[in-house]
Amino acid sequence: MLRTSKQMNVDFIERDILLASLNKNYQRILLTVIIIGAFLRVFHFFDNRSLWIDELYLNVNLIKMNFIDLLTKPMDYQQKAPLGYLWMTKLSVLLFGKGERALRLSSLVGGIASILLFVPVARFFLKPWSVIIAVGILAFGEPFVYYTTEAKQYGIELLASVLALYLFVKFQHRLEVKHLLLWGITGGILVWFSNSSIFVLAGIGIVVSCNLLLKGEWKSLFFKLIPFGMWLVSFALVYFLFLRNYADSGWLKDFFETGCNAFLPLFSPLSENIEWFAYTHYILLERNLGMLVKFGKNIVGPDIKDYSTVQTFFRLPFLPILLELVGVVALFRRNKYRLFILVVPIALTLVASAFKAYPFFERLIIFLAPLFILLISYGAQVTAEAFGRRNRNLVASILVLLLLFPPTWNAIRFTVAPDRLLKKEYNREAMLYVNDRYKEGDAVYVYWNVNHAYKYYKEAYNLKYDAVGRDDLRHATATKQEYYDKVRQQFGDLSDKKRIWIVHSPELRNNIGDYVSPHLRTPKWYYNENFSPGKELEKIAHEFGAAPIDSFHRQNISGHNIMVKLYVLNK
Repeated sequence: MLRTSKQMNVDFIERDILLASLNKNYQRILLTVIIIGAFLRVFHFFDNRSLWIDELYLNVNLIKMNFIDLLTKPMDYQQKAPLGYLWMTKLSVLLFGKGERALRLSSLVGGIASILLFVPVARFFLKPWSVIIAVGILAFGEPFVYYTTEAKQYGIELLASVLALYLFVKFQHRLEVKHLLLWGITGGILVWFSNSSIFVLAGIGIVVSCNLLLKGEWKSLFFKLIPFGMWLVSFALVYFLFLRNYADSGWLKDFFETGCNAFLPLFSPLSENIEWFAYTHYILLERNLGMLVKFGKNIVGPDIKDYSTVQTFFRLPFLPILLELVGVVALFRRNKYRLFILVVPIALTLVASAFKAYPFFERLIIFLAPLFILLISYGAQVTAEAFGRRNRNLVASILVLLLLFPPTWNAIRFTVAPDRLLKKEYNREAMLYVNDRYKEGDAVYVYWNVNHAYKYYKEAYNLKYDAVGRDDLRHATATKQEYYDKVRQQFGDLSDKKRIWIVHSPELRNNIGDYVSPHLRTPKWYYNENFSPGKELEKIAHEFGAAPIDSFHRQNISGHNIMVKLYVLNK
């Protein structure tokens, strides 16, 4: 039976109403995801956790050095960070003080901006419902919440990666000189705020250039060389001014190779490469994407190797891995250009890792996370489409729930109990514990392995006590006996003191510059498993006739616990 024009008009109107309703619901869900993501970041920003060891190493320099010093002088603890990040954070310190929030403000702003800019990027690669998956992972994922509220550069590096993709989406088809210059200038500025952004920019430049070369579009290729050349010049300046001086950190390469297994063993047997890829990718799912369910009664939670087979299954690692593979295969068949835009930056980072030029490890590859998210989300999109029109909406809904459940669960977990959020240390609490109970006539001894915490909080919080000790004397002495003779001298004259505080980290034995490989560690006696620096400090206290009367001890997620003990001096 033929349908009348009136019936067809009614059908079209009903379809338009349905599409408008779906679009409206999509916009509401997406806005909700963005708001929740921003809330999580703001919540943990104002929770104002203590700085942890890596933050302290960097920021004890930042609060004391001026803009020119940050440009021209090396920092203590062999710290390195992009100049743009350092200057931006230094400006925040000048405006808002030396506290933790001022140091984390730029990361917070960058974290919220990353979510907002990722929306148009995701829309370019994905359909609306899978955009929700991509943005949801970025908004709720524990690593993203943490690094965008950390007083380090990694939150800005995430933003730089998202911004590089956004600029590609915006300018890829532009040939007007003004737009290409704008693309070149913004990309060139990125490498001053994020050294790792060169991998994303280089990947985009290589793929776009090769695509135009294969098509024979010489005019377009010539114009595209304008921004690409500007990026190259900008990175060359950064390299010759700063990065080339970092290449001689042998201890740091040893740390990442031996302690973190962060270099691709490309020239090793195939079996080692397969094992490295499998384990590294599994770690990436948790520590870079936040896509594995965390559970456990203890605050820290077990290491990923400590989960049983059954527990590992319920952490849901196989779904994102499978969908990522589906996404790669589907893009290879449908749109190789977009696939290579996403995978070439990853490949370049792996090549750099193979030659030990850049570690493929946790926070150092957080900038690659948006690329993996887009591949996984595209795989989900293709999987749902494979079930046909009748079932794809149901499958899509299931995939949204399954992929967003782990980051949502973890977000609830670390918001209800903020101490569960990744790297948690109690350095501020320890220093203020002493400060609040300090009395006239007390002595405070700070061991070298917590001196970074004392130096920062002394400056930022104006602690009322002046600590003795602090210097690392291990490499200035030949024997254990000589070392502890000098440690005793650090305590000074206690004849007029009534009490003494001793602050140290029982587990932390490595200082900046120390090798982690057993055959390279010195002095050998200090790293003997039967030797305890903390017990040696207690022996010295007893030699002074001291008896413990108070203590402070907290378990740090990072493993670098801090111990405070108050002794009364019996004379």
